[in-house]
Amino acid sequence: MKVLFTGAGGMLGSALVPAFGHAGHLVVATDKDVSGVPAWGADGPPLGQLDVTMRDDVNAAVATTGPDLVLHLAAETSLEDSDADPDHAYRTNTIATKYVAIACRRAGVPLVYISTAGVFDGTNDGAYTEFDKPNPINTYGASKYEGELIIKEMLDEYYIVRAGWMVGGGPGKDHKFVSRILEQIRAGAHTIYAVGDKFGTPTYTTDFANCLLNLVGSDLYGLYHMACEGRGTRFDVAEHLLRLVGRTDIDLVEVGSDFFAAEFPSVRPRSEIMRNMALDLQDMNLMRPWREALHDYVHRNYQDLISSTAMVA
Repeated sequence: MKVLFTGAGGMLGSALVPAFGHAGHLVVATDKDVSGVPAWGADGPPLGQLDVTMRDDVNAAVATTGPDLVLHLAAETSLEDSDADPDHAYRTNTIATKYVAIACRRAGVPLVYISTAGVFDGTNDGAYTEFDKPNPINTYGASKYEGELIIKEMLDEYYIVRAGWMVGGGPGKDHKFVSRILEQIRAGAHTIYAVGDKFGTPTYTTDFANCLLNLVGSDLYGLYHMACEGRGTRFDVAEHLLRLVGRTDIDLVEVGSDFFAAEFPSVRPRSEIMRNMALDLQDMNLMRPWREALHDYVHRNYQDLISSTAMVA
């Protein structure tokens, strides 16, 4: 297929673009920011400029590219920035998604839309499935959910794929929780604080890319959860990372969310645990347990942090 990517320069694009290219697809990668060398290096496709909030530019990109599939990754993912500027969040996550959906409808092209576990309110004691009703509690989650609704209304052929706590990209691309912990280790921290009252499911971008490749080749359109297997708190993830790099000398302290309220004031769901139920029921779930996936990620991207006492499996 010829595949048009929006937002390809980010963390998820750094895994998806090479994966689709290696699978034999012709990739057209675009992003709002085209400065620097793409994460996949100079040997991969060039990164073209596309601001998805510009309706005419979106229409032109789809019309001139003539893709067989559009992967819409472009989004505002910061909860704090979304709450501080709701117009920006809805323009980027909702209105721009409408532009992409209209262009896909006009061209008769299926759309892949990356959504989030943040569409849920976090009150569920068990894992959220695709059959649970969303109820977002912050601007980011609400703007992404509205994007889902627009796609369902406008298109017949789509994949809405909800990811969990994203992990991937390596140093320089990964700005999420796992990277924050690993970079504190790199900086020589003696004490690390991690929240123990927020639950979720890490989503390793490499596994996500493999699973998504399999899904889009199936023509089984619809809504999917795509997170690694298992569940845990931020503290559980940090604890496993310290074991992976063998740093028993670092003191890990469990704290409540209020500890980081000044830095991260936006309200977050208590639980973002997801089960890939639609994938399970169709025998298409390729996501590994999150501890196994983190082992792979750390050993691929943070080898310099691993001590001789680190766990080997």
